Amino acid sequence: MDQQLKKDSLELLTKESERYRLERLGFFRDIREEAELLASRFPPKEDETFAQWKSRCLREYYRHKGFSAFCRDNIDTPGFEMLVRTLINTHLQNVFNSSPRTETDRFLAPDLDTVSYAMPQSLFQELYTIYFSAMPSFGNTSELDRFCGNIAGERFPVDESRIIGSLQENDSFYWEKFYAKLRPIADAFSYQMSGLSGNDSTHDLWSDTCISVNRAVVERRLKEPVNARAVISYSVGTIKNKNKELLRNRAKAPVDVDSLQYKLTIEEEERYFNNPVTKPENFPSQIPSLRNYIDYTDKDSIQGYFIVILYNKEHPLHDELVKGYEDKIERMFEHYIDGLSYEEIVARHSGVTDDRETAKECARLRQETKRLKKNLLDRFHKMMEKYR
Repeated sequence: MDQQLKKDSLELLTKESERYRLERLGFFRDIREEAELLASRFPPKEDETFAQWKSRCLREYYRHKGFSAFCRDNIDTPGFEMLVRTLINTHLQNVFNSSPRTETDRFLAPDLDTVSYAMPQSLFQELYTIYFSAMPSFGNTSELDRFCGNIAGERFPVDESRIIGSLQENDSFYWEKFYAKLRPIADAFSYQMSGLSGNDSTHDLWSDTCISVNRAVVERRLKEPVNARAVISYSVGTIKNKNKELLRNRAKAPVDVDSLQYKLTIEEEERYFNNPVTKPENFPSQIPSLRNYIDYTDKDSIQGYFIVILYNKEHPLHDELVKGYEDKIERMFEHYIDGLSYEEIVARHSGVTDDRETAKECARLRQETKRLKKNLLDRFHKMMEKYR
C-alpha cells in the first residue's frame, strides 16, 4: 500500500477523532487500523484532487462503519450529548465573533464576552430535546456538524426577555457573567468618585452592589417592564450611591490633622480640576465600561466625562473641546497637573522679574484661567447636547 496514502489517511482520521471524539465515544478502538481500512477500501481515483478524495472517502467510510446507526444508539449517552454541545458552542463562538454586538451584550455581558450567544446547560437541554428527540439521520460527521450549526443560527442570539427572565429566576450562569461585567465599572467609578483603587479596596463595594442588584431583580423591585438597560442603569446608580455614602462616612470620621497637606491658593478652585484622581495617569479614561454609562442628569458623571475628554488627547472629542485654547490649556495644566504656582508659570514664560509686574501678570493669568474653565465647560455642555 502506498505509504503516503496511509499517512494521509491516518492524519485525516486523527483530525476527525480529535474534533468529534470518535475514539472516546467508542466509534472505533484503534485509529491506525481504521486508517488502513480507509486507505485500502477508499483509495483516490485517478481524476480526483486531494480535496475531492478527502470528501468522498470520509462519506464512504462513515457509511461503511454505520455512523448514522451509531448516533441513534448513543443519543442518550453523556458523551454524545457533550459532543453536540461542543459543536454548537463552536458555531456560537464563530457567530459571536462575526456579528455586531447586541444591545443585550452591551449592557449585561463583560467586554469580549456574551450572554446573547451563550448556552447555559438548561438551554442546551431544552434544545437537545427539541432537535434530537426524533433522532435525525447523520450519514457522517460533516452532516452532524452542519446540523449543530443550523441550531446555532436558528436559536441565537437569545431574546433579551428570556435572559431577563433567567436573571429574575436567579440563574447563576447569567448572574456570574453580569457580576464580571460590573467589576471594572465599580472600579472605575470608585476611583473617580472616592479615590478607591485596587481590587482589595473596591471588592466590598462591588460585592455589596452585586447583592443589592440581585435582590432588586429577583424580588421584582425594578419597575416593569425590566430590560437590560434598566438592570445596568440600576447597577451604576447603586455603585454611585455607595461611593457617595462612603464619602459621607469619611466626612463624619475624625481626621488626623498631621496627615493632611494644605495648598493655600488665593481662590477656591473647583474640585474636579485639582483633584489628584483626575490626573491623566490616574483617571481611568480608557475603560470602555465607564465611557458607556455617562448619566447626563448627574453632575458628577458630567464633570467626570469632561475630565476624560480634556485630559485624554486620544479621545475623539478632545480636539473639538480644546480648539483655539491650546496654549491657555497648557498654562492651566502647568498649574493643576504640574503643581506650579502662577508666579512660577509667569517666570517660565514671560521673563518678567519685577515684583509689581509679576503680581500683575499673575492676576491676569488667574483671571484668564478662570475664564478658560468657564469657556471649556460651556463648550463641553454644548457638545454633550450635540452628541448625546
